[in-house]
Amino acid sequence: MLEDHDILVLQRQLRRRLFEGERAITWRPGRELAAQLLLYLDDPQACWRISVQWLRDTLDADRVDAGFGGYVDASGRLHDYVVAAEVQRPSQPLPAVIGLRFSAANPGIRAVWSGSGIAPIIDVSQERSFTQELRATLMQAGTASKLAVPVHDEDRPVGMICADWHHRAPRWKHAVCDELPDLARTALGPLLSAAHRFAQAQSERAGATDHPANLAALTPAELKVAKLAAGGLSYKEIARQLDRSLSTIDHQLRSIREKLGTRSTARLVHMLSELNTSATGRSAPPQ
Repeated sequence: MLEDHDILVLQRQLRRRLFEGERAITWRPGRELAAQLLLYLDDPQACWRISVQWLRDTLDADRVDAGFGGYVDASGRLHDYVVAAEVQRPSQPLPAVIGLRFSAANPGIRAVWSGSGIAPIIDVSQERSFTQELRATLMQAGTASKLAVPVHDEDRPVGMICADWHHRAPRWKHAVCDELPDLARTALGPLLSAAHRFAQAQSERAGATDHPANLAALTPAELKVAKLAAGGLSYKEIARQLDRSLSTIDHQLRSIREKLGTRSTARLVHMLSELNTSATGRSAPPQ
């Protein structure tokens, strides 16, 4: 299929960029993360989920969130930071921040982009760059200290990834912190930006050529899984919510993609969202 050819070409281009030549990633944990993200270039949401899980484990953080936006582009347009993915420490859960929107005009957010590549906030309650509103929002979310990393595709801003702790002044892993800015610019940014562009292109192409999908072709069990996938849940989250094994969910999603005529997870979610919208007569709420 053309879709498979496109993703393979994109993977080869990025693999050469990330692993060969003078600008190749040399930090082993970063190389391992980039290699994993290459496998999910047709699914930007999965790329964010993998990234937050990796950073939570690497920094031993209580919560990590990430998403596109959080910057002012060259034309002066604001791109607010919207939390698209988060993961928490199971033994120390904090309030969820998924879906929260933070204005790119906020001085605290802008300070993240004006620094040298990583913004450590030792004590959120005393951080002078934060407005009272931002400070209150973070403290309500259980954040006492945090690291914020702007994600670039070379010089183009893409989004942010933030690690939070429920206690002040955690013991930063300096070896990791030293590597994160370059990793965010040379690997995370290019991969996430490419995944986003690929998903957009596939959706536009499929929107012009796809035949209408038929939810009636799905079994009741598949329909339940499909609706959860359309809501942005991961395989693990779907399995946990339905009390099924990961292998069962994987098999059902493969069957769903086949019946609806797509092999792209990102396109599947887009199709299901369109079907839900047409069935209800209104747009789905933003995630």
